[in-house]
Parts: sequence; structure tokens; C-alpha cells
Amino acid sequence: MDLRPITKIKISKEKWLNTKIKYEEDLYIINILEDMCIKTYKWVNSKDDFNVITDYDSFKSEFINLLYDKYRHE
Repeated sequence: MDLRPITKIKISKEKWLNTKIKYEEDLYIINILEDMCIKTYKWVNSKDDFNVITDYDSFKSEFINLLYDKYRHE
């Protein structure tokens, strides 16, 4: 049996999204991710060699999940 101590517990996605950005008055992780998502979606749509097959809301959901999963596994 391989027992390893848990040294860091990851927070839930909702709590993570509502984490304040240091040194900012009213800025949260969700605000940054939404801005990144809008810019990424616009960029993908502007490319002729990409065929967008999803609506913005689905893209946003998957985009945020991707980043949260990356955060959670670090």
C-alpha cells in the first residue's frame, strides 16, 4: 500500500472562479477568464482555416473547465 499525505486540497470550481485577484478592488478570476474566452472565441472565428462548430456559451463552459482542470491537477 502506498500512502501519501494530502498536502494541498484544491478548492471547488465555484470558489476558485470567485477568488479575488490580489491588489485589485473588484476583480475576480471569473472576470479574467471571461475576457480571455471572448478574445479566444473571436480569434478562432476570425480564422479561415478553423470551422467553429459550437456556440459561445458551450465554448465558454468548456474553456473554463479546461483551465480549472489544469489548475486542479497542478
